[in-house]
Amino acid sequence: MPNARNLEFVKDLEVKFRSTRTVFVTDYRGLKVSDLANLRRQLRELGVDFRVAKNTLALIAADRSGLTGLGALLKGPTAIAFASGDVSATAKALGDYARVSRIFTVKGGALGSQILSAEDVVEVAKLPAKKQLQADLVGVVQGPAAGLIGVLNGALSSMVHALDERAKQLEPAA
Repeated sequence: MPNARNLEFVKDLEVKFRSTRTVFVTDYRGLKVSDLANLRRQLRELGVDFRVAKNTLALIAADRSGLTGLGALLKGPTAIAFASGDVSATAKALGDYARVSRIFTVKGGALGSQILSAEDVVEVAKLPAKKQLQADLVGVVQGPAAGLIGVLNGALSSMVHALDERAKQLEPAA
């Protein structure tokens, strides 16, 4: 018989799975509480909710939210990072922490309905940040527009200069 606390936890996780498009599943085995608190603090700055969860409860919540396939990742001590901000920045932060601690590991995750392996998470971490992609897009759109404005401006300047010279020729010689 499930207890009220577990039911509430599953309901809370289900809401998180539904509202967050990206999750990363990690193994925190061997980390001290203070290390886990430091990691939570780093992730909170990126808009990430990092929660330790029982595998069976996390699997129930994921299935209820429509996210299937996480069962293979939910083995051993599990903490889930719910990334609501920049996905690549979250993956980079988790990867960096895993490299530094050498105990913490990223098992995989989910991006939308796509299940990610640990290698996929490494590839996501290599992607540019969201702000960088936005800046690149603005540059790509703005470049041709600026070139067109330059060409039109040059044509108008040439026409004005030619008309000015013709006006000078037509002035009576005084």
